[in-house]
This record gives sequence, C-alpha cells and structure tokens, in this order.
Amino acid sequence: MNKKLFAFIVVLCFLEVVFSLSCDICTYSQNGFDTQGPCTKCPVGQCTPYSTTKGTSPSVCVSRPCPKGSYSTSGYDGDGSGAGCYTCPAGKTTPGTTTSSANLFNESDVCTVTLNACAQGSYSFTGYDTDGSGTGCTPCPPGTSTPNTKTAGDLTLCTLKACTKGRYSATGFDTDGSGTGCTACTAGTSTLNTQTIGTDKSICTLTLKACPAGSYSVSSFDSDGNGSGCNKCAVNTYSAQGATSCTSCTNNRTSPAGSTTVTACVCPQGTSGPTDGVSSCSITTSGSINTLFISLIFILIFLF
Repeated sequence: MNKKLFAFIVVLCFLEVVFSLSCDICTYSQNGFDTQGPCTKCPVGQCTPYSTTKGTSPSVCVSRPCPKGSYSTSGYDGDGSGAGCYTCPAGKTTPGTTTSSANLFNESDVCTVTLNACAQGSYSFTGYDTDGSGTGCTPCPPGTSTPNTKTAGDLTLCTLKACTKGRYSATGFDTDGSGTGCTACTAGTSTLNTQTIGTDKSICTLTLKACPAGSYSVSSFDSDGNGSGCNKCAVNTYSAQGATSCTSCTNNRTSPAGSTTVTACVCPQGTSGPTDGVSSCSITTSGSINTLFISLIFILIFLF
C-alpha cells in the first residue's frame, strides 16, 4: 500500500513538472514556475533580466526600460543601468522607450525615427537632436557658437565669439574665437548691435560722430554710437576732435585730464614760461625770499 502511495505521489510530481510552465520574463515566483499558481508580474516599468526568475518580492525586478534611442530583445536592460540595450546608429532613434526587437542585428526595424543634426550654435552627445522633437540639442551660451552643425560634445566646443559692434559676418560670429572672419564697417559707421549677420557694408546703418576734443578712440569715432565709445585723455595729455590718440605735453608741462588744446599744458608750480603750451619753463624766484634777503642786509649794516 505504501509503495502504491509513493508511486502515485511520484507520478503526480512528474505530471506537475511536465505540465508546469516557467515564469515569463518580467514575472517571478518562488521556484520560477507557475506550479503554485500564476507567476507574479513585476511593477510597471520594471522587469526581470530573464525568464524562470525565482523570488518572493519585486526586488528581483532589477531591469529597467531601454531609453529612447536604444533597444533589446525584451525592451529592458539587463542590470538596471543600461547594460544590454543596443544603441541606434547616429541620426536614428526609436519611437519611444522600452523598444524590443527579436533580431538585435536588424536595427532598421526599430530605429525608425530620423533625427535632425544640431544646428550651428548648439550641440548634443551625438551631434543630433537626440529626442527627435527639437529639444535634444543644447544651445551654446549667449555670444558663443559652434564652428559647424552636427556638433557632438559639450559646451567646450562653443569656441566662436559674436562679432563686436561695428563688425559683421554671414553668421554673426567670428571663425576662430579671436575676431577673425568679422568684417569691420567703414570708418564713421557701425552696426546697431553685436552679433550682426550680413554680407556687405549695407548692414552698417549707424552713423557715428567723431570723438570730441579731449578724448580719442582707435577709429577716432564714438565707436558705440551712445557717447561712451571714446576714451578721455589722461592728465598731461590733450587732443583735438576726431583723435585716435592723445598727445603728451612737452618740457615737463602739465594739463588736467580731458584737455582739448596744447595751450592747456602749463608750467608746473614754481616755474614760469610762455603760454604757448610748448616752450621751456624756468624756475621762478619767490618775492618773499627776495624781501627776506634784503632785510638781512639791512640788519647786518645796522650791527656793524
């Protein structure tokens, strides 16, 4: 009787094994099979790395969805950190996350979205609009740009600088980060702003005024058109209107800052000379010293 019971139990166990199914991927059970009831599904957005996963809690669901632009056989990675997800080729992406493919070597079946290259002045890790919706390229900081389109990297590649006011180029930027490639406006004219896009001097619509006397600029004009593009002459120098530099006083003469004519150069204290602003100055004998000297002579005469 015991032998029959034992045989019956063995048959039942055999049948249980034969007719039981392993837990599918993204599900689990205590022994990895559905022998004790339906396998438990992982929480949304989580998965098991493989089928027949043994476990009693969602902690075994360590896999996470492959991000947009990558895929795997299950649509999930193998470790929760991206391992096992295959990346689409440059310029292509998947329609969304959790993309699965039965054939890992036929990427054209899943990487069906064509990406646009990042425009000049922006960049991304791949050089393409990584999300396919226009926000996957990062713009360069204001006043800088990339040399080309499809720039792959980070903001260190934003090496070009905006053309300064009074200069222009086809892109509004230079070609080397040092001003090369920006064309200067004709003397006496300027652009309205920095980073001016243009191909000829017709873009230089601002007429500049000459620097007033007592100031100067490299171009001799108020370079910004707002009155602050000229530099005031330093002490002991002077300039006429429209100067590119200030002229120094000669013969040790001095003048206040912002002097407008050579006659502003006067003899220093204790000296005197012509008022022409250029002649040599001579030491002046003080009247008080002469009076003291004469007084001493009279005292000596009186004593002797």
